[in-house]
Amino acid sequence: MRFSWGYGRGTQEFEVPDHLLLGVVEGVAVEPLPDLARAIAEALSAPIGSPPLAELVRPGDKVAIACPDYHRLWVRSRVWLPMLVGELNRAGIPDRDITAIIANGTHAAPGYEGVREIVGSRFPRGVRVVNHDARDPALLRYLGKTSKGTPLFVNRYALEADHLILTGAVVPHAFAGYGGGRKAVLPGLSGMATILANHRRALSDTPGGGTHPMAQPGVLAGNPVHEDMLEAARMVGPRFIVNFALSEEGDFLGVFAGDLVQAHERGCEFVSQAFKVEIPSRGDIVIASRGGFPMDLTFYQAFQSNANARAALREDGEGVLIMVGECSEGLGPYEFHRWFDLGGENAIEEELRRNFTVAGFVVFRAALLHRQAKKVMLVSRLDPEAVRRIGIIPHRSIDQALREAMETVPGGKVLLMPHASQTIPSPAC
Repeated sequence: MRFSWGYGRGTQEFEVPDHLLLGVVEGVAVEPLPDLARAIAEALSAPIGSPPLAELVRPGDKVAIACPDYHRLWVRSRVWLPMLVGELNRAGIPDRDITAIIANGTHAAPGYEGVREIVGSRFPRGVRVVNHDARDPALLRYLGKTSKGTPLFVNRYALEADHLILTGAVVPHAFAGYGGGRKAVLPGLSGMATILANHRRALSDTPGGGTHPMAQPGVLAGNPVHEDMLEAARMVGPRFIVNFALSEEGDFLGVFAGDLVQAHERGCEFVSQAFKVEIPSRGDIVIASRGGFPMDLTFYQAFQSNANARAALREDGEGVLIMVGECSEGLGPYEFHRWFDLGGENAIEEELRRNFTVAGFVVFRAALLHRQAKKVMLVSRLDPEAVRRIGIIPHRSIDQALREAMETVPGGKVLLMPHASQTIPSPAC
């Protein structure tokens, strides 16, 4: 059977012999919202666990909206941000009293054109738009420590507003359980020291133990990363959230507005039902992608689906995992190169425990794949030598990688995950 997958802004085609195809892991079919504007208006007027937005704000109030960053263009904020501003206008808040903060987290701030892609061409000119910069002390205010000891530095524009509204998408997340909700604060609006201290909790408590067992996609209860994020968000005190569930094709499926915890949990329940997929068995060969642009711009972005892919692969160490992502913008931030140069997982973990960085953790997760797979491959445009340095086999095409995989596991059953970051496999056996 022949397949065509998103790869950057283009596609890659490949063929899997029919007798070897175990299945294609996709979420259940959920009908897109027929009228997004109406769905947003209804969610804001009848929110979950909160008074309506129009009852929370008053003329003269200053409102800040935390917006998804450039690496989350798939959330399509350009479609719904103008609608949210319109609802605030109708509640008596003029454009001049609204600030949109691009919640960049550790990502670099986008330039003018990038901001236009985030907010859209119809975004009101009277609304102030500012970039969050986690590395700029002048933008940050210190609020104290969480109970886990994370120092909380937060964007001053968010704190100076009378009301902070968090926006985002509820999707499975590699180590925070789910995106959305509290993640707009941490990492979105937080300082670098805050983000790194929080993300460090994704490591095992025991040196050499890899990652924390509860820091997994689809897991909130007992997840130390999520618990710390939620406590940090509560310390900031957002009045309202507006979160969206989207299909793998980018269609809007649901709007969840209201209380920080209750609305987010309702969204997580919805997404769990839509994207947790039972598979007949684990694959001997798993091919996983994030679906192309903009989710495979860099190695950092492309590999955020590796936890879901790993959950679909046989557990005896004899399987083959093929990750697919064009990585047209390279590895990611420049510091990625240093982590690749360290080599194997032991050296990377030792350095992570001394000097944790997000880049290092992403490389560490990639290096750990060898604990479960006989071979790990990456189909990308990256420098092959850089990929080999962490023990991953580079390829330029899925067909080429699959041929090697089938030689490694003769007769192996192939499981496909075309939108791996949004599908959480649950093996039936």
